[in-house]
Amino acid sequence: MSGLIALIGGNEFRRECEPMDRALLARLGVAPKIVIVPTAAAHENPRLAAENGVRYFRRLGAQAEAALVVDADTARQASRVEQIRPAGLIYFTGGDPVYLLETLVATPAWQAALDVLRRGGAIAGSSAGAMVCGGQMWSPGRGWRAGLGLVPHVAVIPHHATLAARWNAERMRATLPAEITLVGIDEATALIGSSRNWQVIGSGAVVVYRGESTAIFKEGQDVRL
Repeated sequence: MSGLIALIGGNEFRRECEPMDRALLARLGVAPKIVIVPTAAAHENPRLAAENGVRYFRRLGAQAEAALVVDADTARQASRVEQIRPAGLIYFTGGDPVYLLETLVATPAWQAALDVLRRGGAIAGSSAGAMVCGGQMWSPGRGWRAGLGLVPHVAVIPHHATLAARWNAERMRATLPAEITLVGIDEATALIGSSRNWQVIGSGAVVVYRGESTAIFKEGQDVRL
């Protein structure tokens, strides 16, 4: 994959996220077309989630529209897939990670997003959107399951300042396969990069649980995963 991946801790499209997202847009160079995909919010109000994202990025000076991929049918619908293909940045919102994973896996919509990345574009996922990108994804009450594998050697705890204690990050680490690194990402914070080379942007911290050690990284710091 030749493009940029952004794993975001959550609280997307809010004022506190603006410095983070301006930094992300700057990394992408010439203003990309941004497509908001609100699949994870399908059981809440996906249209509102998408509208919030479109308004937010337009306020930042970017082109933005929504692709309402909300179920298995729309994930295979040609018109929705064609909305995704020309994008420079695909943005998966927060919501229900299990629903997002099960809706997207092995679909034309997800393949179109991967094609954007291969062309040098970007995929961003916030909260649930970040979780599904890992090689493993935590399902509260059920444990680990395979994610979409966009970042195969990583598993993500979003909203880290809140969920690390609630989900018991140490237990999560202990039950992960040895080759997977557990990464906690605070709200309004992103880990951006590709392959093994990453950097923190945003107002919070990224916590890397590797083996028996824990390391904390702040904005501007490089992270090797």
